[in-house]
Parts: sequence; C-alpha cells; structure tokens
Amino acid sequence: MKQLLLWTNLYPTKKAPHYGTFVKSTEQAWRQALGNENVQLVAIREKPTGKFSKIRLYVGLLTRCARSLRNKPAGTLLEVHYPVYFLPLLYLLSLVKPKHFYLVLRFHGTDLVQITSSRLFRSCFHRLKYNIDLCVAPSEHFRHQISTHLDFSLSRIVKVYPDSVGEHFVAQSNASSVTQSNMFTVGCVSRLEPGKNCQSLLEAFAKLAIPNKRLILVGEGSQRTALERAAEQLGIASSTTFTGALPREQLPTVLTDFSVFVFPSVSESFGLVAVEALACGIPVIANAKLHASKEYIQEGKNGFFYEDGVEGLVAAIEAFYAQPEDIRAFLSEQASKVRQQFSDQQVFSQGVNTILRKQQSD
Repeated sequence: MKQLLLWTNLYPTKKAPHYGTFVKSTEQAWRQALGNENVQLVAIREKPTGKFSKIRLYVGLLTRCARSLRNKPAGTLLEVHYPVYFLPLLYLLSLVKPKHFYLVLRFHGTDLVQITSSRLFRSCFHRLKYNIDLCVAPSEHFRHQISTHLDFSLSRIVKVYPDSVGEHFVAQSNASSVTQSNMFTVGCVSRLEPGKNCQSLLEAFAKLAIPNKRLILVGEGSQRTALERAAEQLGIASSTTFTGALPREQLPTVLTDFSVFVFPSVSESFGLVAVEALACGIPVIANAKLHASKEYIQEGKNGFFYEDGVEGLVAAIEAFYAQPEDIRAFLSEQASKVRQQFSDQQVFSQGVNTILRKQQSD
C-alpha cells in the first residue's frame, strides 16, 4: 500500500485552532484515501510566540522531518506544505542519499515570494529542481506564476484549491437585500495589512453617493490603527465598524448582514473569504488585479470586477446599489451556487486523487 509523509509548518494548535485548518483537512483526506496507518504527519504543533521560539520550533520540525524518512519504502509520497523553509533540508538530503520518494511541493501564496526574493531559497530550489516531481498551486493564475518565476515546467504543476467552504456558510433569504428605506452595508473580511489594500476601500466608501451606507471591516493587522485614523480623517468613522478578527464559525452571521462584499486585495493566491461570502449569497466586487478570483467570480452573474483604483471601486459599488431588487436577488442566488464547486469532496478528495493520478502517470 502506498505511504504518505506530510511535512508542514502550518497546523491547528490549542491556542490557534483556526491556524492551518486546510492542512488538517488535507491530512484527513489522505488518511481516508490511504488508511491511517499509511499516513505520517510531521508538523509544528504550537504557534511561535517570538524569534527564539520560532527558531526552536523549526529546528525541532526539520530534525523530525529528516528522521521521518528512515525505513520508508521506495515510492513513498512526500507532500511538503509551504515549502520555502524545507528547501535547505531537502537539498541536503538529496546530496547524502539517493532519492526514493515522490516529492510534492504544495504552495500557498507568500512562499513563492519568499523563494524568489531570497538568494538562499532560490538557489536551493534550482539545485533541487530535478528532484521535485510535482508542484501544487492554489489557482490557475498561481500555477503559471510558479512556472514563470521558478522556471519550472508547467506540465509538472497541478491546480488544487487550497480550502473548502464550511457547512455554516449558507445563503439566507435576505442576503444582499437592500431598499431605499434600510441600510446598505459594504463589507470586507481581511487581514489589515498593506497588500490587502483596505485604505482604498475606505477612500472609496467616503466618496459613495449613497445616503444609507455603512462599512464593516472584519479582521486584525498592523494597519488597524492607521485605518481607524484614516476613517476619522475621511469623516466616515461614525459609519465604519472595525470588528477585529472573528472566529471562522462566526463569519456567516456577519457576512449575511452585508449587501455586497468588496475584495480590494492585490496580494492573494486564492481568496477563500470571498468564496465564503459568495456561499452566503453575497455578491462580490473584486479588484481586477486579483487574478485568482476569476476562479469563482463570474462577471455580472455572481459579482463584478473593478479597475482604475478608488474611482473604479466607487463606480462599481454605486452601480451595484442602483440595481433593481430582482437583479440583486439573481446575483445572490448565483453566488450561493459556489458551494458546489468548493465542497470538501470537490476540494480535498479531488486534490488527493489529482496527485495520485499524476504520480501514477509519471
């Protein structure tokens, strides 16, 4: 029977139960496919609390990873999540012993940036390149990014969606409903970091010619204080709510209060939060620079794309607001259908089968 080793620095912990849940779901799909006895997980089981904590945890992780290869049969599948920190170890192992496993590197987003921006990691990747059997990308756009930036054959890169829509993300009957007599809510769920582009959302919201408007920003990050200050300066503090980070199970309740979900980010490899909004029946207006969102947003059917920065976003939101009730109901109905595309079965089980078929064909 085929065996799997799964290496990861991302995995849920007691203090951070939502950290790396997609890796745990992937692990469960592998156990279902191969049997518990044929799957071995090597992971960091606590979230680093500082620089020295991170060093200690990674030294321990990489040591356990090296040991996990002992006595594994030829053809063992080694799947490495967020591969950047594992590259030096994989390269050293390739020098001291013959390769006898099928190596799969599973990218999630910022790991590609870290590899391409570091001489060490980039050198390790290129020296290891011919020992890598398969790379896994979270979207078609990211698949091409890996091929281009790492000079890696596109035929050896497959697309596997990174996560599924949880069972709690379900459309409500009032989703996306707005009339002139009630509140029009622009919402966004995001980490409040520079690449997420939330400053432009605040600026666009301030310019909206919509009298009954409010803005809800769900998330935490290094920019929160600056964004709260910007809301004050723009004169929208009284109509803007910063909720902070919320547990994932609470998000459906918040999302169903949105009239429209705005996704201004330009730094996502996929963008699960937008998929979750769609599953709740909330149309999405996304930055056209977010290429991965074309995997789930269909222009004019369940959402819209905008260009030209703040002015383009203002125009897109006002155009949505002006839509008659039956059009908004249609958009909401179509949005909720994304659940079928991103169910657990479609994401995790098919992902495992995609990798197994590729290994078999190789």
